[in-house]
Order: sequence, then C-alpha cells, then structure tokens
Amino acid sequence: PILSMEGSDVGQLQTPLGLPAQLTSILIAVAFTGFFVAIKSRLSNAKTSKDRSDAVLKLIQQRRSIFPKDFNGSQVPRSVIDRALEAANWAPTHGKTEPWRFVVFAGAEAIANLESVKRAATTQLFADSPEKLRAALDKMDRKAKDLVNVQYIIAICCKRVPNRKGELMPMWEEQAACACAVQNLHLQLTAEGFCGYWSSGGTGKAGWASSEACRALLHMDGECQGEQDAVLGFFYVGASDKAAQYRAARGAIAEKVRWYD
Repeated sequence: PILSMEGSDVGQLQTPLGLPAQLTSILIAVAFTGFFVAIKSRLSNAKTSKDRSDAVLKLIQQRRSIFPKDFNGSQVPRSVIDRALEAANWAPTHGKTEPWRFVVFAGAEAIANLESVKRAATTQLFADSPEKLRAALDKMDRKAKDLVNVQYIIAICCKRVPNRKGELMPMWEEQAACACAVQNLHLQLTAEGFCGYWSSGGTGKAGWASSEACRALLHMDGECQGEQDAVLGFFYVGASDKAAQYRAARGAIAEKVRWYD
C-alpha cells in the first residue's frame, strides 16, 4: 500500500518511508513538475535545432557567385572580412595541415598593384605571341572597369605543408580542403549580406598567377619535398543590389544518389 493507516488518523497518514502523506504529495508533485519541465525543454531544444538546420540550408541555397560588374561600390567593413576568414579557417583538413592561405588586397591601391603584376606577367608570358598578348591585354582592359567597385581581392592559395608524420598529403586533398575553406568564407559573406566571386583566371602552370613575380608577391614561391605551393584563384568581394536577380536551380538530389539498404 502507498499509505499506511495503522495507529494514525486520516490527518496523519504515513507513507512506507515514514513521511507524512502531505509532504509525500508535495514531493511527487515537484518530481512530476521537473519531469514535464524537462520534456518541455527537450521539445524546445528540438524546435531550436530544427530552426537552426533550416537556417543553414536556406543560407547555402541563397549563396550566389556575383560578378564584379554587378557590385555597387558600397563599403565592406574590415570586420566582415575578418569573420569570413575565421569561418574559412574552420574548414576540414585531413592531415591537420590547414593548407589554405589567403592574401588580401584591400582597396584601390593594393588592387592596382596586383593588376600591375598581372599585366607584367601576362606580357612576359605571351612575349613570343603578339596576337595572344594583344587579346589578353585587351580583355584585361575591358575588365578593369569592373574593379572600380571591388572592395577586396583575396588570393586563394594552397601551401604544401607536411603532416605530423613529416609526409605530404595528396595535392587533391589539400586543394579540396582549400575549396571547403572558400565555401565557408563565401557563406559567411552571404550571411552578412555581401557578395563574392571566385575567379580561376590565370591559374595553372601556364597562367600569369604561376609566374615568379606573382608567386613572390603572394609568398607562394616556396616548395616542400619537391612540390610547389599553388595559387588556386582570386576571390572578389563587394556589395551588390542585384544579387536577388541571380537565379539558381539544381537538379533533384534523388537523381544523384544511390542507396543500398
């Protein structure tokens, strides 16, 4: 029995533990109250978690590559870039090598210096091919007007770094880590209402970004165990009031996944 009436009147019922019935009732009520509070908290946390996951997915879906020609020239605070770079720094890295390196050209003067190195390297690259050189410089001149509204150009680089065992990770893994870092950076910019565009122009062994002058400017002129550092592109940062006009679509994910249950 829950209550014992032996030697007691109804007003002084005793529980098997010897506690007054009134006190026991209070303790039970408190216990049930705590239980329901815990359940409510769990449901609340579940809702918060769902809201958080929905927000992350929405942010990913809203990210766009906005061409510099559509930037409007509005200022991008340095603090925004700092947070974007911090987000980039939390990319996955297989060998704990953290190979991503960023060189930030902030403002018109710094960007002009980069363009000067680009023009000189391009001129040297096509020194024996006047027609290709003329075409490359003409293209550079056409795009120069788009740089007026660019607030930052961030060089995306991959540093060859040995892992804790002193070994190099496969280059494709390091480049994949750098790409993840750029995605983090781009998502952070998107979350703060700013835009970005990753250009791979000039990269590759025959590109101007691989010239000695450019690699020295970016401090990517080193090597490790016979493998050189690499320049993977340049990320243009700015603001735009045309971002909403950039439409995007993806094919159904079901068409790209195979399940084995």
